[in-house]
Amino acid sequence: MLPKRKESLKWSAYPEGVLPLWVADMDFPVAEPIRKALLERAQGHLGYPPREGDPELREALREHYGLSGEVLFLPSVVDGLYKAVQAFSAPGEEVVSLLPIYPPFLSAIREQGRKLLPLPLRPQAGGYRMDLEALRARLNPSVRLLLFCQPQNPTGRVFTREELSALAELARAHGLIVVSDELHRDLVYGPPAPSFAEVLPERSLVLLGPGKAFNLAGLPIGAAVGPSYLVGRLKEAFGHLPFPNVLAQAAWKAGLLEGGEWLRKTLARLRANRDRVAAWAREVGLEHLPPEGTYLAWLGTPIPEAARFFLERARVALNPGESFGGESRFVRLNFATYPEVLEEALARMERALRE
Repeated sequence: MLPKRKESLKWSAYPEGVLPLWVADMDFPVAEPIRKALLERAQGHLGYPPREGDPELREALREHYGLSGEVLFLPSVVDGLYKAVQAFSAPGEEVVSLLPIYPPFLSAIREQGRKLLPLPLRPQAGGYRMDLEALRARLNPSVRLLLFCQPQNPTGRVFTREELSALAELARAHGLIVVSDELHRDLVYGPPAPSFAEVLPERSLVLLGPGKAFNLAGLPIGAAVGPSYLVGRLKEAFGHLPFPNVLAQAAWKAGLLEGGEWLRKTLARLRANRDRVAAWAREVGLEHLPPEGTYLAWLGTPIPEAARFFLERARVALNPGESFGGESRFVRLNFATYPEVLEEALARMERALRE
């Protein structure tokens, strides 16, 4: 059952008849244990929770993701990105970020008076690779912060431990603090995604949230996990943190402790859609490296302003490549929907390309 238009940004942002494969939101209902946990909490105490958050959720986070360190609950992961830029860099300084990248990385840098120092991703057989030599050539002693993303949005790349270790060596040599957005870490199609905290524990801050894996974007909450001195500086940047949302905490905890079966079934649905998009892209001749994680496909076309083209000519809404710091001929397609919706969208896009 598709979300109702009046309840969903994804389905209401464009006119009736447009198929929305844009914002990173799944069309599937949440896991039954999450639904039950929300109902149970709604019937109970909805007053102020402990300011430091649910201790059982903190422990579940550490155990589920194999992390150690202090846990700080945040209003959202995006808030964590913005405050990390504020906490670990100064106006006028350069901040390293993968490119292309999820748009709030770029806006957190630009809107706070910092400059982007790109770590380019280059397409190669088997997936996008970091161009560490390009970064090494531009690093200077004033650079203090690297914003990372694992699995990567929008390419869907899941970096290996060896790749992370090579970047960690560079970060350690130049005294960089790494803030790693690992929001999609449960959504991988192969071996588990290693965390940046595994290769640079003393200088890494990991950002987590339930919005993607458990489809809870409407119940915003996030967490930063890492060494106490980094968590402390992030907390100082916030100044005042709101109490963690009690319903969001209940939902996240239920997902981590009881949502495993739902997540496995959802990943199977997503894998089938991922493979369908990859086969379609080959058939129509688009540039595409199938994602190893996330439910996002990064597609290269021969058409400038490709997102506008598909919206006007195919009535399919996609994210424009330029919003990720990429070329406008690229689009990001969200395949976390039902097969019949995906098939109709792909058929419309193929007709538009042929015409």
